[in-house]
Amino acid sequence: MSKILHWLVAGLIVLQFILANLAERAEDAGLDLQQLALLANHKSVGISIFMLALLRLAWRKLAPPPELPASMPHWQMLAARISHYLLYTLIILMPISGWLMSSASAYPVSWFKLLQLPDLVAPDAALKESFRVIHQLLGKLLVILASVHILAALKHHFIDKDAVLRRMTSPISMTLFLVVIAAGAATLGRVGNPGAVEKSPAVDEAETVIETPPTVAEPLEEPVPEPVVVRADLPGWQIDHSDSYIHFTASQAGAEFDGAWPNWSAQLRFAGDRLLDSSFDVSIRTAEVSTGDADRDAALADPEWFDAANFPEAYYRASRFTQLEDGSFTADGELFIKGVATPVLFRFSVETNGDDRVLTGSAELLRLELGLGTGEWADTEWVGNEVRVNVRVHASVSGL
Repeated sequence: MSKILHWLVAGLIVLQFILANLAERAEDAGLDLQQLALLANHKSVGISIFMLALLRLAWRKLAPPPELPASMPHWQMLAARISHYLLYTLIILMPISGWLMSSASAYPVSWFKLLQLPDLVAPDAALKESFRVIHQLLGKLLVILASVHILAALKHHFIDKDAVLRRMTSPISMTLFLVVIAAGAATLGRVGNPGAVEKSPAVDEAETVIETPPTVAEPLEEPVPEPVVVRADLPGWQIDHSDSYIHFTASQAGAEFDGAWPNWSAQLRFAGDRLLDSSFDVSIRTAEVSTGDADRDAALADPEWFDAANFPEAYYRASRFTQLEDGSFTADGELFIKGVATPVLFRFSVETNGDDRVLTGSAELLRLELGLGTGEWADTEWVGNEVRVNVRVHASVSGL
């Protein structure tokens, strides 16, 4: 067991450096989705190393390693013990520093998209940079210390000719070491081109297979939709933006993250007993999205996403409302993104206290139906298709 744990952790550490190197190459090549996938796998392997290192420490208590050869000088025995303590410390601190860096970057860590880990700190750009420097420094120290460890083991085997190296190796453990590196690099390091489609053997070589893009509504003639026509003299809501929000939750690399649009305006005319006269007219400045990470915020403004340069605002228009049995309501409206209208059902409830109104509601969206995330981002393996929008509006209204 000691041999298996030793070489399994060693193989995963080698795999970590391979994944990190591949992620850097993807970044240099501008392959954002591939970089995202490689870093996600890098984090998952790091958490695996962390757990295995703790398991190995526990196992050492149950099955202590044999004593070092009596022929070894005292200083070498002391150096061996110190180096082992330092190796364990680095192996444990490396994943923790990476976990902290991800949390500070507003990128929650997911273990192979099976389990989302809690954030250790709140998003903070300064902390992110500090943990990044620490993570890289620990990585360099680990390389140096592991190299010394390997050279010392080779010295014992070829110069001292003792059993130190042989007692920590076996056919099973060494095979596992090589399999982890080879299979891990081939599987976790392979991120195919989402835009490419493999040809089926049954398709003639002269034919070209093209992926069918997600179906969206036809573009409007004008990118800005006409405002909702107010059909009666129903007073508008005076919104308190300090106590109102439009939030959303999406998933990336198997972990959910939250965002918000802080800059929006709305003309709301709503009364539960005058649904035929009610209307929603909402405008959102898409470029001013806030997800806790400046790089992701900037990417969402790109043409593959909201194309904020050409379509700086998104709109939600609704004038058809239905009251449900539980007293809540639905708005059957249209969401306009990049000049394209998509039907969206928004479910909400309204609390009334004198002239005060508090509207809370949500909508479930599919980003591909909205034309968000084209090109390589159309692959939903690493960026989820489902997006949940949550809304709170605190307003006052008089004349009802």
